[in-house]
Amino acid sequence: MRIQYRYYETLLNSSLLEGVWNLLCCYDNDFIPPLSAREHTYQSDLTPGLTVRQEPKRYFEMLKEQAFLLVQDGDEVIGFMSFRPHYTNEEMGDHVETIYVTTVIVDKEYRGQGITTHLYAELEEIAKQRNMPIMTRTWSTNDSHIRVLHKIGMREVKRIEDGRGPGIDTVYYRKNL
Repeated sequence: MRIQYRYYETLLNSSLLEGVWNLLCCYDNDFIPPLSAREHTYQSDLTPGLTVRQEPKRYFEMLKEQAFLLVQDGDEVIGFMSFRPHYTNEEMGDHVETIYVTTVIVDKEYRGQGITTHLYAELEEIAKQRNMPIMTRTWSTNDSHIRVLHKIGMREVKRIEDGRGPGIDTVYYRKNL
């Protein structure tokens, strides 16, 4: 195993994009709501009833406009973090420009090895260079991601009760550097 982490402001390589696409399709339904039901990566309405498509094509098209941290084992893309480098979240109401993490996926075969934690550490270095906080959101039952967020010092800054359906809140996290 030869795991490498790479940063791309713009991901143009077709084989790497194909690797991202394959991960999106494979883990689409692990997200609440599924990525295929979303119009874009920073959509605020995440409640049930969104129309699920067969593939997350619209989500992928929006994703391609973002920056990436890719994880590769040899030539195979085994994980990624996508983010918007200068994003102001309207729902926060504080007009703070952040590096906003939109998607994190690690292939199941590689989970439990600290890859997500390492992706956030790489992103912290980028954020320090830009003197910007990091922000993301998840759902309240996404225990593994929330554990990582707490471990790296991110703090909950907003919760939308039942934001993703009955008993599933949308939770925003931020880390100021």
